[in-house]
Amino acid sequence: MPAEEKLIIKPLTRPSNETTNELVRWFCKVFDLEEKVEPEILEQIISKSISGEGITSKELNKKLNIPRTTIIYHLNRFISSGLIVRRGRKYYLRSMSMEETIAELQADVLREFNKLLEFAEKFDELVLRDVYGRTAKREKGRRE
Repeated sequence: MPAEEKLIIKPLTRPSNETTNELVRWFCKVFDLEEKVEPEILEQIISKSISGEGITSKELNKKLNIPRTTIIYHLNRFISSGLIVRRGRKYYLRSMSMEETIAELQADVLREFNKLLEFAEKFDELVLRDVYGRTAKREKGRRE
C-alpha cells in the first residue's frame, strides 16, 4: 500500500435491505467515507468500471449535479483509501469487481502488517539485548 493511502475500516453490521444502493452506502460507512455524496460517486464509478469505461470528474459533475471541485475532493478521498484509481482523466474501481478490489486491499494490508511484524521482531531483539546488556554490566560492576 503506497504511503499516501489511508485505510480506515469500521466494523458495522450489514444492512438487512441488501439493495445495491444500500450496500454501497454501507460500504462507504465501513470505509469511513461520507454518507451523502460519496455513495453516489462510488455507484457511478462501479457501473462504469465494470464495463471497462471509467468516468471523468466532468461526467460525474454532470450526472450528479455536484460542483466539480467537490467531486474531485471526494475522488481524492477514494484514491487515498485505495478503492479507486485514476488512469489518465478517468477514474475506475481499483479492480474489475468489488470482490477483486477488496482482495487487493486485503493483500496490501497483510503486506504492511508483515512489514510491521518484521520491525517488531527486530525491535524486540534490540530492546532485549539492551536490557540484558545493561543488566549484565550493572551486576558485574556490583560484584567488583
